[in-house]
Amino acid sequence: MSIDEAKVRAFLHAQPQWLYDHAAEFNLRPIESKILSFQQGKMQVMQRRTEKMVSQLVQMLGNADANHTLMTKFMAFDQRLLSVNTLTQWQRAIRDGLKNEFALTYYALKIVTAVPKNVRVPATLLAEDRIKTIAEKLTAPVCGTLPVAALLELLPEQPRLESFLQLPLLWKDQVLAILVIGHEDEAHFTPDMATEWVTAMAENMAIVLARLLKLVR
Repeated sequence: MSIDEAKVRAFLHAQPQWLYDHAAEFNLRPIESKILSFQQGKMQVMQRRTEKMVSQLVQMLGNADANHTLMTKFMAFDQRLLSVNTLTQWQRAIRDGLKNEFALTYYALKIVTAVPKNVRVPATLLAEDRIKTIAEKLTAPVCGTLPVAALLELLPEQPRLESFLQLPLLWKDQVLAILVIGHEDEAHFTPDMATEWVTAMAENMAIVLARLLKLVR
C-alpha cells in the first residue's frame, strides 16, 4: 500500500493531538516538554472560553438588572398617568415623571390634534400649525442629534442640548400630540437606540390623552 507522505504530514499538522494519543501504538515517546506545551495550550483555550462565558454571564445579569430598573421606572411613570382627570394633571404627570424617573427636564409637549370645543386645554399645550404639520409626519420615535428646527425652537436655548427624542403620541394611527426631549449628552439619544420602551410609554400617554379629549366613547 502506497503512503502519501505529504498527506500524512498534513494530517498530523491538522491533528497534532492524534500522535500523542496513539504514541504507544507506534512505540513513540513524545518529548515531555512538548506534551506539557500542548496541554498548556489546551488549558489556555479552555481558560479563554471560560472567561468569555463568565463575561457573557455577567453581561446578561447586568442587562437583566438594567431592564428591571428600566421597567420599574416606566411603571412608576405610567402610575402617574392613571390618576389624572384633566389635561393640566396629564401635563403635570408627564413633567414629574420625566424629571423624577428619568432625570429629563428639557422637553416640550404639544397637542397637535383638533380639540373639541367643550374641552379646556392649557395654553402651553397648544401647538402652532407648523408644529402640527411636522408632527403629523411622525409615525414612530426618532432619536438623533438634529431635530427639525421648529421643534428645536420649542426647547430652551441653554444649556446647549446635543441629542433629542421626537416622540409622537399615536392613537388609532392618529398623532394626538408630540413630546420632544433634549439632552446635553450627545450619546443619550442615538439613531440606533432601541425604542420599544418609549413607544409603549407614548401609547399609554396617548390613551389617557384620548380619554381627556373625549375621543373615547
